[in-house]
Formats: sequence, structure tokens, C-alpha cells
Amino acid sequence: MKLDINALLSGKVRSLPFAYEIDCGGEDDMPRPPAEVTFTSPIRVKGNISDSGSCLYLTLEADADYTALCDRCGGKAEGVVSCRLERMVAEEGIVADENSDDYFIAVEGKLDLDAEVAEELMLAFPPQILCREDCRGVCPICGQNKNEGDCDCEEKEAERTDPRWDAIARLLEEIPDEDGHGEN
Repeated sequence: MKLDINALLSGKVRSLPFAYEIDCGGEDDMPRPPAEVTFTSPIRVKGNISDSGSCLYLTLEADADYTALCDRCGGKAEGVVSCRLERMVAEEGIVADENSDDYFIAVEGKLDLDAEVAEELMLAFPPQILCREDCRGVCPICGQNKNEGDCDCEEKEAERTDPRWDAIARLLEEIPDEDGHGEN
């Protein structure tokens, strides 16, 4: 969506609140969420652009609902990802470096925030998506989801010894104890 800020640029208003939604589904030039993440709602954007007399300043918050696979157990994870942006706004041709991340550039009195908001939101995803904070994951031996129940693989594994360590175990048995006597 292109936000018309001509009223701010002309001095008719000193503040311009806005709210809109970004559809995550269609455009090819929009940043994509991490693999296995699906948005279940549009990106909700709300914010304000204010005129301080010397510059225009934009603040906005964006969020969206999502589902994904839990990185520990593979189950369904649901959540909300959100971000906050604060930047100055300048008209095209005013700022020397228009590619700077410090500014949003208004072209012919309009701001197109969608791609930048979506990119910032994608960067806000946690490095690990979990179904719940205390997710116990799966057993590396049998694959049992530990959130649904325990298995006895850890106990069996503790009882089983690796035969490659048998020689070292025999050597340890021969080491003298404090009295100077060996175990044998």
C-alpha cells in the first residue's frame, strides 16, 4: 500500500496516524518467511508520522500470526511475530544517500512501506521456533515425542556399555586404591 503523506509535506497536518494490512500471499518481491513457516493472518501495520518542524519521523509496529513446525519435536507451533520501526522520512531528491536504512523515501508524496515492513518482520523471527517454551523434543534413539510421554531408551542406554571401552575398564580395575592394593 502506498501511504499518501502530501498533507504532512504541505504542512496541513502535523501528525498522520495510519493502520493497514499487508497480504503475505501474492507479491514476488516481498520477503518470504523462514522455511516451514506459514502466515495465518495478514501483516497488521499501525503507526504514525509526525512533523517536528525540522523533519518527518515515522514510528510503526507490525505483527502477524503464524504456524510452523517445532524445531525440537516437529509438532505444530503457533505464534505471533512482531517488530517495531522508527525512521525519518524524506522526500525523493532531498537526502544524499537515498539507499540508507536511516530514511524512508517518499516518491511523489507517497510512501511504500510494505517491503521494508515485511523484511523487518522476517528478521524478527526467533532463531528457534518452538511449540512451547518447555518443549522436551524427541528421543534421539526411538523418536518418541517426549511431550506426549517418556520412553525407557535412556535407562537402556545407560545399562549398555560400548565394547570399545572394555580394555580401559579392565585397566581401571587394576589401578591400586589408596591402600596400594589393586582391585583384583
